[in-house]
Amino acid sequence: MKILLLVSNTDTKAGSGRNVATISAVLRDAGHEVTVLAYTKGFWRFVREVRKRAKTHDIVQAIDINPVGLPGYLATRFTKAKFIIIAQAAYAVAPLYSRKMALLSQIIYRGADAVVAGSSFVAQEIQKKVPGLDVAVIDPGIDMSKFTDIAIEPKRPARDSYILGVGALKARKGYDVSVRAFARLKANFPRLRYIIVGSQTDDPRYFNMLTGLARELGVEDDIDFLTNVSDTELTELYDHASVFVLTSVNLGFHFEGFGMVFLEAAAHGVPSVGTLGNGIADAVEDGTTGILVPQHDPEATARAIGDILADTARAERMSIRARAFAREHDLPHLARCYEALYRDIFTS
Repeated sequence: MKILLLVSNTDTKAGSGRNVATISAVLRDAGHEVTVLAYTKGFWRFVREVRKRAKTHDIVQAIDINPVGLPGYLATRFTKAKFIIIAQAAYAVAPLYSRKMALLSQIIYRGADAVVAGSSFVAQEIQKKVPGLDVAVIDPGIDMSKFTDIAIEPKRPARDSYILGVGALKARKGYDVSVRAFARLKANFPRLRYIIVGSQTDDPRYFNMLTGLARELGVEDDIDFLTNVSDTELTELYDHASVFVLTSVNLGFHFEGFGMVFLEAAAHGVPSVGTLGNGIADAVEDGTTGILVPQHDPEATARAIGDILADTARAERMSIRARAFAREHDLPHLARCYEALYRDIFTS
């Protein structure tokens, strides 16, 4: 089949861009012809371009309803192309709460031939505003071939261990919560370090607040803020981390749609600590590949990290299960999910 992917972001440094690249690769490997079209033109010019291509494609998939959902919907009317919305996170939900876009967004969702959410949380958030809508859940998946050379021994927290966080330094990632949790941990784990990898320019004020908070809590010398880290360097950081920590918080309609970094940590056998009330629940098996804690709760976060660090046997069990969990989300799994989706929409 010929598939046209409508996207707003192709930057693979961002989670949405990585998801687009993964979907494209999976569909091509499955034998489909895939064209990626980025929203870089004026609205109506983009609609005309999509419509022109839709006439020669079997499927048009829009990655999130904002900004490419409406152009995709308009362009595929009265064509043979099936229209699918891939709902990743905030840009799939926020328009449903906009006074200007709410009704139109509901019409677009109901007019799609299929709606796919990247996590159960995103699906539920859409269904709150579009009751009765059938939303399939297909997680972003992970390319396990990139992890074939990593060490396979279960994780054993070392005496000079560190916890690791990966993601842009912005408020939604909840680093202020994990820094406070880390400060609490130092009493029982005085040699523990915290390494945070991510862009420091997305929200400079937040980054400055974090460094000030670390200084105020007396842990500034125990936290490494790293940026511009290569894939090889990041792999090494994952390989030697004892616990992966990302305490994401919901800020309005900005939330963690899934949390690819948790799957990446799992592929390295690193137990994770994440938060409840967002898409992370689909990326971490609570109690077996990691621990999920309430948002905005440094004490619960510190307790969860400390439980993993202090219990070597439990950490090893989590490490083994984490790798198995990541393998269950490998690209062949993603391909089977999309193939089943396409069969359904062409036979219904």
